[in-house]
Amino acid sequence: MKQHIVIDARLYGPLHTGIGRYTKNLLVALKDLPQFRDYRFTLIVYPELSEVIKKDLGPNFSIIATNIRHYSLTEQLQFPLFLKSLKPDLVHFTHLDKPIFYFGKSVVTVHDLIRHFFKGSDTTTKNPLLYWPKYFGYLLMTKIILVTSHIIVPSNFWRNYIIKNYHFPSSKITTTYEAVDPEFFKSKIENSKLKIENYIIYTGNLYPHKNIAVIIEALKQLPDIKLKIICARSVFQQKIKKLIKNHHLQNQVEFLGYLQDADFKKIYSSALALVHPSFIEGFSLTGLEAMALNCPVISSNSSCLPEIYEDSVLYFNPNNSDELVNQINKLKNDSVLRQKLIKLGRQQVDKYSWKKCADLTLSVYKSTICQK
Repeated sequence: MKQHIVIDARLYGPLHTGIGRYTKNLLVALKDLPQFRDYRFTLIVYPELSEVIKKDLGPNFSIIATNIRHYSLTEQLQFPLFLKSLKPDLVHFTHLDKPIFYFGKSVVTVHDLIRHFFKGSDTTTKNPLLYWPKYFGYLLMTKIILVTSHIIVPSNFWRNYIIKNYHFPSSKITTTYEAVDPEFFKSKIENSKLKIENYIIYTGNLYPHKNIAVIIEALKQLPDIKLKIICARSVFQQKIKKLIKNHHLQNQVEFLGYLQDADFKKIYSSALALVHPSFIEGFSLTGLEAMALNCPVISSNSSCLPEIYEDSVLYFNPNNSDELVNQINKLKNDSVLRQKLIKLGRQQVDKYSWKKCADLTLSVYKSTICQK
């Protein structure tokens, strides 16, 4: 009888941002592995995602829909019984949201532990009276999950952090690098057909750890450079708009909101660079996506970013806007450097693949099931 692997895919697809892209691309790659047929796979999904998932993945997975929602009391109390009824040999939770009362063999993908570094009223939109109890509950839940699971992380930065800070056995934690969504490689626009314009791009949410303030500070020294921000509307956007207004930079900054793929690709390919200023990231596909679209990257030298980008980008200290100004000017004035970074970026993107990620993940499933 084939061993039964259940995957929590409730946060499937781009609607659920990074976790959703990870879940989708992992499953798409898993079904194409030769060893996939050696196991029986079941996906737990929300009812509204069932048809999309069937279209993406075909008949390769059994699909069971549930209305048990993430981060709910129902999830903690009912989801363990629901999972147990499926009689799995292993459950994979695709992010840090495993019910603490599920005691079967499990693999948990921990994309990051950024909340360990950035906490407090400036990092949330919740009432402080609600925030702090939930925060300490998160810390307790994290510790319980780590103790009771095999852990997958997207970078060695987080592997080393967990091993050191939780005295975690290295044999129970595996790094599986992620990769650019294959959609980015379709209908690529060639740079030779586009005029490179004097603007830089920032893509992502505007939480404090993303550190977009350092770009705003740098713009004061770059009057001929504009900034285009690709980000869905949020409470934090209003704070950034206020900062921009205080520095009288409204004419240099444009909020583009959410973009369709065709516009997204053109804007990247015409940009001077993508600037990625984060203090901390889990893996950060943002820079790799830019590289896939022939856009050079200027990145913070913090956390996992040098591990993921290696020598394919220009680095700066995220606390030093002068360093960022120097790197922008260097790239602006050196066309040879620009072409070199584009070439290195393509090579860097090619180092990562969802097939490699899926293959290693399946090996983790196998070894975890075999453990006594």
